[in-house]
Amino acid sequence: GLEDAKVSNLIAEPDALVMLPSADGLHSWIPATAVKNPKAAPVVKDEHLSWEEFNEAAPCMLAMMRLHDWPEDRVAMHVQFWNALQSHRWRHAPDFLKQRALLLYQSQQRHRWHLTIGSAQSWSLEELNQDLIFEAREELFNKKREKETSSVIQVCIVSFLLICNYTH
Repeated sequence: GLEDAKVSNLIAEPDALVMLPSADGLHSWIPATAVKNPKAAPVVKDEHLSWEEFNEAAPCMLAMMRLHDWPEDRVAMHVQFWNALQSHRWRHAPDFLKQRALLLYQSQQRHRWHLTIGSAQSWSLEELNQDLIFEAREELFNKKREKETSSVIQVCIVSFLLICNYTH
């Protein structure tokens, strides 16, 4: 759960070090790979969550924010942000990419928001930016199209090779 995510997120690079307290109360640097539990479930990035998983994770996130004394206005902002996503017209759209775009947008914006906290560039997540949601959908569409094109090219190459071998 959260402990697995905490440990997994510490590992950004294979040769990264993390500081952990030892039994004597002192902190020491150890390789991050030594800390990761190989049996731990992999952490799923926000943009790869299903809506069902997102709906389970959001209340847990809010509970953790409150447990760690986040300012109430920031907790409320996340509540408003996630409610706005839930009520967005694409949330139940028949186009699966539109639904996925909302989750990608959520991940991108929450990450960007965290990077700008306390700076002049900081903003509120409460109001959705439809232009950025469209960009998220376009990004997903382009990835899907690239994958489909790559598959078609592979099929064509295999077919060509089979025909060449058959005719020779």
